[in-house]
Amino acid sequence: MQVEVNSIWQVRSLDGNSDGLYRVLAIYSEIDQLILFRITEDKKLERPISAPLSSFTDLVSKKSITTSEYELPAYLNCKEEDIPETQLLKRDNNYQLISDLVSLPDFLLEITTNNRSKLLVAQADKQKTYVQKIYRALNLYWKYGQEPNALLPAYKLSGGLGKVRTAGKVKRGRPVQIFTPTFSVFEGVNTEEHDKAIILKAMKKFALKGRKVPFTKVYDQMLKEFYSDELLSAESEQREPSIPNYRSFLYWARKLIPQSELIRKQTNKGDFERNRRGLIGSATDHTEVPGSCFELDATVLDVHIVSEFQRNHVLGRPTLYCVVDKESRMIVGLHVSMEYASWRAGRQALVNSFTSKKQYCDRFGITIEEAEWPCHHIPQRLLCDRGEFICKDAEQLAVPLIGHLSIAPPYRADWKGIVERRFKILNDTLVHQLMGTTRGRHYIRGDRDPRLEAALTLNEITKMLIDAVLEHNSAIFESLAAQSTLLVESDLKPTPLNYWMIHLHKHRHALIKANEADIRARLLPSVTVSMTSKGIRLNKDMYYQCEREEFDTWKTIARNTGSWKLEARIDQDNSSFIYVRLQSDESFTRCELMKRSSIFEERHAADVVFFEDWKKLQLKNDKPGKASLERYDRKNVTIKNAKESLKSELPLASKAERTRDMKERRRQMILDSRLAPDDFEHVGELSNIITETSSSIGNKKNKVISLLKRNKDEKL
Repeated sequence: MQVEVNSIWQVRSLDGNSDGLYRVLAIYSEIDQLILFRITEDKKLERPISAPLSSFTDLVSKKSITTSEYELPAYLNCKEEDIPETQLLKRDNNYQLISDLVSLPDFLLEITTNNRSKLLVAQADKQKTYVQKIYRALNLYWKYGQEPNALLPAYKLSGGLGKVRTAGKVKRGRPVQIFTPTFSVFEGVNTEEHDKAIILKAMKKFALKGRKVPFTKVYDQMLKEFYSDELLSAESEQREPSIPNYRSFLYWARKLIPQSELIRKQTNKGDFERNRRGLIGSATDHTEVPGSCFELDATVLDVHIVSEFQRNHVLGRPTLYCVVDKESRMIVGLHVSMEYASWRAGRQALVNSFTSKKQYCDRFGITIEEAEWPCHHIPQRLLCDRGEFICKDAEQLAVPLIGHLSIAPPYRADWKGIVERRFKILNDTLVHQLMGTTRGRHYIRGDRDPRLEAALTLNEITKMLIDAVLEHNSAIFESLAAQSTLLVESDLKPTPLNYWMIHLHKHRHALIKANEADIRARLLPSVTVSMTSKGIRLNKDMYYQCEREEFDTWKTIARNTGSWKLEARIDQDNSSFIYVRLQSDESFTRCELMKRSSIFEERHAADVVFFEDWKKLQLKNDKPGKASLERYDRKNVTIKNAKESLKSELPLASKAERTRDMKERRRQMILDSRLAPDDFEHVGELSNIITETSSSIGNKKNKVISLLKRNKDEKL
């Protein structure tokens, strides 16, 4: 290692010299000598020493001597124009004392070899001063880097800044300003050591308890707790109490307790880590490319929604799950439902993140191209909350699919700062402008109940959120411009979409292409369905079918031999399809909703539940009303009257007589019902005609029977 003039070295075991920090003042290579000056903080004057250059370099190679640093005082690190004229004049005068000596090439050799330097004595006589003053100036010059500014006066170190001074009898501090001459003010007392101990004790007892307490309240509690005797004595003696005033208390409380400790101990650990600690970097410091890490989180939307079936029924506030790529700020997936934050809702968000968005947007009447939301990939790592993913299902399903699952500590929302910020952006740009919004605040007396203004359904909220996400992904974020040079090289706007696309195009990402069928089979909730004669039944009202040729055969078998159970996967966002394992040795097959169940087309699972609950309530509340009871009574009266009328008729000889000639009587009744009121005068004529007709029909019938009998006899 090269030895240079003015370099600093930590010296050990150098030819009997004291160990310590040394500055190299000069190098005389022609005589193998090195001039060193020991740097200390003592006021004792030091003399330079000489050492063999070869021995010094040999110890450096053996690492007995190592390079080091010495920080100059702050008052020396300033520009020439910032130094006051008086200090410049004093510096120049001090430098004038030694300028002739330091300009001599052999002065350092002479002072190290002679205990009394004749050059120093001669310089002191020339400057008409004493030798020690010359030595003192040289010590400062050598200690602070052999430059003229090393001789600047250290006025900023004067005065004992920060040192505690013992108070005398005279009251310290600014007196209270009173402008009315008739008022007299007690000067107060100085704060003694026992007062400082009481102030420190009061702060620990009343202020540093994990919550912020006003200093005025702590001061009041301190007086009541520790100065009660003095206050009572002063009141009885009619004098001013000898206690520290509030300004003295405030001064010493802040002086005795470091501000960092005061900030930390006036809040809990979680709040300090989230909102008060110093920031140590950016959220994207540990991500390099898109797909390095996805952040997943849920929030309850600040808006109430209504049912799809009955808009006058308020359902409450839905839960929004959002998945964001940490590096690009791209919102890669979302899920809106009435489910609370849980694994059941979280996996729906993952399914949405890992699958194509074109079909998802088509469901809500939004037509997009694949390039407008090209997010259908699995990340390298997923960062999420403990609530949703610390469970057996998440470990068995998500971990094998994603690979690395990171769980944020409790009460540390700052670990997922990117996705938390997306929630605020969506609230500011959309949610807080909707009907039924709570605007993210608690109910204030006098405000209109937001539930009464709710008018939007879950599908309508989801549709608007999709548009807001598409707008967000195309918005400019200044922070993206400094994260990668690809945007500048390609002259693209720093938007999440451009950042995502250019990194995919340049193959600089950690994304894995996902297979949609495999994703749904692994993550969607598992249910049991039945193969029936009507189709695949999910519940009492929902039937599905597939395009398999043998599907009709299975329905026939189910009708004749009974239904059987099948394993299925359902999508809570869309009831139009399910995935069913039709055979035990096959993968899952997509089955579509049948026409008979079209009422549930594109319906969310929450709407299906609402429909089922509504139907149950209708059946439960189905009680006979007034009209129904009246109809029941009329039926009973009619039956009773009929029985009484039957009893009043003359009894018949046999049962056969009761049923004889039923066809004739029925024909007679039909003819009677066809007659108009004006035709009742011709009833007699009509009866004669009917009688004649009946006789004629009877004669013809007898003739036919006779002919048939004769033909039979002839054959015989």
